[in-house]
Amino acid sequence: MKTSLRSRWMRLSILIIIGSFIMFSAFLIYATSLYLKDLQYRALDRSAVELKAMYETTAFNTIDEREIYSNLYDNQKFVLYTNSGEEVYRWPSRGMSFNIPREQIIHPDIYSLDFEDMSYLVQTVKIDSEYWNGYIAVVHPMNEYYTILQMIIIIATIIGFMSISITLVISYFMAGQMVRPIYRFTRQLQYVENNGFSERLDLKTNLEEIDYMVLSFNKMMDTLEESFNQQKQFVEDASHELRTPLQIVQGHLNLINRWGKNDKAVLEESLQISIDEMGRITKLIEELLELTKNENEKTNIIDPINLNEEIISRVNAMKQLHPAYTFTLDLDQAIFYPISQYQFEQILVIFLDNAVKYDYINKSIHIKSKLMSNKIKIEISDKGVGIPEEDVNKVFDRFYRVDKSRSRELGGNGLGLSIAKKIIESNEGNVYLESKINEGTTIHIEFPLK
Repeated sequence: MKTSLRSRWMRLSILIIIGSFIMFSAFLIYATSLYLKDLQYRALDRSAVELKAMYETTAFNTIDEREIYSNLYDNQKFVLYTNSGEEVYRWPSRGMSFNIPREQIIHPDIYSLDFEDMSYLVQTVKIDSEYWNGYIAVVHPMNEYYTILQMIIIIATIIGFMSISITLVISYFMAGQMVRPIYRFTRQLQYVENNGFSERLDLKTNLEEIDYMVLSFNKMMDTLEESFNQQKQFVEDASHELRTPLQIVQGHLNLINRWGKNDKAVLEESLQISIDEMGRITKLIEELLELTKNENEKTNIIDPINLNEEIISRVNAMKQLHPAYTFTLDLDQAIFYPISQYQFEQILVIFLDNAVKYDYINKSIHIKSKLMSNKIKIEISDKGVGIPEEDVNKVFDRFYRVDKSRSRELGGNGLGLSIAKKIIESNEGNVYLESKINEGTTIHIEFPLK
């Protein structure tokens, strides 16, 4: 059965208070009872010792009631017995209506005696002197002891009831104060749930835990909204990119089906276009898979490679593919970094291929490497068409292209830069670019020095 946090807090507070009070009261009452009982025993023993001393040093017939009374305390009573246990005298004569059993008289000790709902302590003492040969008994009433003890229990009960009542009231309001931020937090969560990712919690409680929950929730919502928007954009862009080549293939297949199969020129043209578009689709899917793999896989610990050697190797390969381009190198001393050779080649191919595509006028590519005090830096520069300032921070997004029509003509899907960035970041590196329209673009790749 579900209960509110306030109810649980109140029940827990009351149980703690009741338990603590019962244990404290029980200990206090027990300790007080031991102390009070010890006082009763001391008073009884003191009277017995003083009366014994008096009867051992004074003749029996010379002791008057005033001397006996002066040696008794707290309404005590006194009885004098012979050696055989027969009563000779009691004081006060009318203050005690019961007799002490003979077995207790002739065996000196302290005994408890109950008579008519009253409790007494009785101490008998043996006297053997020239003045008296027999026993004395001092009777100490325990009514004061039980009265004080009962009063303590009543006071403890009243204080306990008042404490529990006050605690109940305080707990009710304290619980309300404590759970109010949580209620507000819950209501705002329901509001966010009903209104979607765009809403955020706006709650200040001055409670460290609640404020941290709000901050963490808002950060989580930012991440979820970003992921949702990226996924939505990814699906939309991927659908758009796949729709165009599929429509082209479908159009040419329909053309062939209607009348193109009888025209060899039309048939060959339509088949070639369909093959080219299917190649475009295949490349797009391969790049999507590569991007997903780089997002999900963690880089294993590998041996360092010579980055300059890999740069030279890739540039030589690019010269064979693009003999009309000029590639200049400005490489620092041997630079080693722990990265997969295949991944580093992939990074270079993506950026060099991009530079070649968009520097189709000057056809000049410059590659520079530098070993700095705390990092490794690689720059790939071209003198191409450049990128508008508002698009510089977007070019690493999936499917983003500054000039979509021009990029499609050059065979790009808008995924290469995203793949390169993911590879670099998975190897603890960083990448950014600088560009000016009609002046060119420079890619900056940085790895921490290890």
